[in-house]
Formats: sequence, C-alpha cells, structure tokens
Amino acid sequence: NIQEHAVVTLRNLSVNSDNKVMIVGESALPPLISLLRSPFERIQEHAVVTIRNLSLNAENEVMIVQEGGLPPLVDLMLTQNERLQEHAVVAIRNLSVNEQNEWDIVAEGALQP
Repeated sequence: NIQEHAVVTLRNLSVNSDNKVMIVGESALPPLISLLRSPFERIQEHAVVTIRNLSLNAENEVMIVQEGGLPPLVDLMLTQNERLQEHAVVAIRNLSVNEQNEWDIVAEGALQP
C-alpha cells in the first residue's frame, strides 16, 4: 500500500530533529492528520507515531493543533487498540507543554470527568 510506505518513510525521517521542521515545512501535516482516521490500524499507528515524533518540536506543537490534529488524536486515545492509545496519549502529552495547547486539549474533551 502506497500510503503505508509513505507514512513509514515519514515516521523514519521524523526521528531526526532537522527533519521534524522540514516535514512540517513541506506541508505534510494535513495528510498525516488525515491518516490518523485511516480504516487501517497499521497506517494509523505509523501516522500517530510520526505526529508524536513531530510534536517534540516547539513550533510543531502549535502547528499540529492549528492543522486540526487534536480531534483525531483524542479519538485514538479512546480506541480499543492499546498501542494506538499509548502513542496518542504521548503525542497529546507532548502538545500539552504549550500553554495555549493546554486549553485546546481540555476543550477537545481529552480530559474526561
């Protein structure tokens, strides 16, 4: 599957600090975020790990939220697949170090009563 090969490549590249900035700078976030809603869990997992890796960069933290990354991350956090849950929670944790993102995370319903 071409989507899986592409997202695995981005996942591998996203571990490098310089690549984190370049990946986002090349407008990869919208397609990555859409892959979080893929019907295939393997693609979802590669996409969420890539976003988790990208979220370690302070500039990317803001961009991920601005590009609509929170709703699908929250959805993955509530899925039955524990691996997807774990990666989504770590990504949201990484995003939460930004003060504005904290409010957005709460507003998105990531903190259930």
